[in-house]
Amino acid sequence: MWVFRLIIAALVVLLAEAYLIFKYGLKKVSLERSFDTIHAACGQEIHLIEKISNNKIMPVPCLKVESRVDKNLQFGRLKDLNILQDMYHVSLFCLMPYTRITRIHSVKCCKRGYYHLSSASLTARSITGSISSALDVKTDAYVYVFPQILKFQDLMLPSHSWQGDMVVRRWILEDPFIRAGVREYTTSDPMKSINWKASARSGVLQVNLYEPTACHKLMILLNVDTSPDQWTVTNEPERVEYGISVAATIFEYAFKNSIESGFASNGFLKDSQKEYIHLSPASGDERKAEIMECLARIVINRSITFISLIDRELDRKPCNMDYLLITAVMDEETEDRISRLKTMGNAVEILRI
Repeated sequence: MWVFRLIIAALVVLLAEAYLIFKYGLKKVSLERSFDTIHAACGQEIHLIEKISNNKIMPVPCLKVESRVDKNLQFGRLKDLNILQDMYHVSLFCLMPYTRITRIHSVKCCKRGYYHLSSASLTARSITGSISSALDVKTDAYVYVFPQILKFQDLMLPSHSWQGDMVVRRWILEDPFIRAGVREYTTSDPMKSINWKASARSGVLQVNLYEPTACHKLMILLNVDTSPDQWTVTNEPERVEYGISVAATIFEYAFKNSIESGFASNGFLKDSQKEYIHLSPASGDERKAEIMECLARIVINRSITFISLIDRELDRKPCNMDYLLITAVMDEETEDRISRLKTMGNAVEILRI
């Protein structure tokens, strides 16, 4: 008889536990997710920080946290983590009362992109696993994976002849000034501007006096079309991916050398409206971050034609602008727009990909 009573008591406990899990298992359970950086380089290893909390007196014996993850984010080897068909990230927890568990997952960024873990599914199961309770929660873990930076010296960049006989490679301009003479040194002048020969002759420290050659700015236009007869979907996305890496490499150098730079493309941004991209030339870390984030988020599908993109530039009536067009295709209409840009006092070069 006591065995029968023991079985009955066990069944009552299990049924009560299952009911409590179904009714209250996910009450006061919260999930927080974040990456340890919002900007990462292609191939870099970063960390996903996952915090799960149980803020009630009842324990949760088995909690599964599941969310969809892009296959280009490769997670490290963990016993409680699986990537199912390269689509879902799964973690298992056992939460005691008033407990917070923090886990840090290693993640390798394998490809350029914008990755946003915007939601997750929580499932609380009873001890027997027969009863469960599910809940969808919002999370806000995101990271921009910047394009691969190429070797700058390997890029076949065009060169220009500016200011008469002075030939410069505009895109790799080391110093945008020409020497106009010398003047006496002041405490605000950098040491590198001192003219030691002139200082020796005069007996007083002299610095080089510079004169700006021009007030040119760099504007890169990227075409996501790879054939003249395509619709919105790009036929050869790998060619455009190379063009994105080229643009990122040039921007990296331009901002390092304080060259005002801007970006436009007939693609559009992931998780945004299907509109063309345009950022006017500017300098500084803020503009650099904006452009690199655009290069990370850009979707290689057309929002408008490349002709329409150049027309938008013409509508802005640019002057003294250095345009670099990164494109896989050229036609007569494009050549006509380029001629119109040049007549406005701009320099235009084509980089075929």
